[in-house]
Amino acid sequence: MNEKEDIKDKKKQVIGLYGEMQLAMILHERGWQVHRSYIDEGIDFVITKYWCRNCRSFTIQLIRNQKYEGKDKKCVTNLCNNCCQDSIIIVSKYLQIKTSEGIKHNKNDIRKFSFHPKIRYNLGKDIFYVWIAVFLEEKDIQAAQINSTITHYYIFNTKDVELFDNLKIDAYQITDNQKTTLTINKKGIVMNKGKKYNYDCFKDFYNNFKKLDTFISNEQEK
Repeated sequence: MNEKEDIKDKKKQVIGLYGEMQLAMILHERGWQVHRSYIDEGIDFVITKYWCRNCRSFTIQLIRNQKYEGKDKKCVTNLCNNCCQDSIIIVSKYLQIKTSEGIKHNKNDIRKFSFHPKIRYNLGKDIFYVWIAVFLEEKDIQAAQINSTITHYYIFNTKDVELFDNLKIDAYQITDNQKTTLTINKKGIVMNKGKKYNYDCFKDFYNNFKKLDTFISNEQEK
């Protein structure tokens, strides 16, 4: 690897780490515990929350504060913080994260982003893509730094890839080289106009963190 390729590779790593760190903070603010994969085998984050089968809502564990042997003691219980019942379960989601920097377009407020999905099939309701478009300003591109950025998140289930791409082509089935290029403006609007596929689905994917919360079935609650 020559020096230019080495710099380019390090820049991609920095942008990828930046995207994952920003995402982790957002998920934590929304009540998810974020667990990062040490070995890259397709799943980058495992995120977990507590669900109360009695309240039928997300919750946290009850923290009990009591006196014990004359001292104040704190104990994290397995009880729901709302109803105080032993009725909570852990819900897990699995995320593959792809972060892309914007490549300069002939219009200043538009960039082209390339995403390379590694999970290509419907692997169930708990496995999601998070595509992160880091909209770098020109001064940051030239300096290879991340200072003032605009970051957009597109969140969708693995089965939703079929809404905008053909999974039957050889690039998906044989070569492992299929990439999706999206033209995105600073507002996060995907501007692609496909003849066969409708990219309007990205309006639903955009910053749709609530999608991660829609999971519960009677079978999961047993």
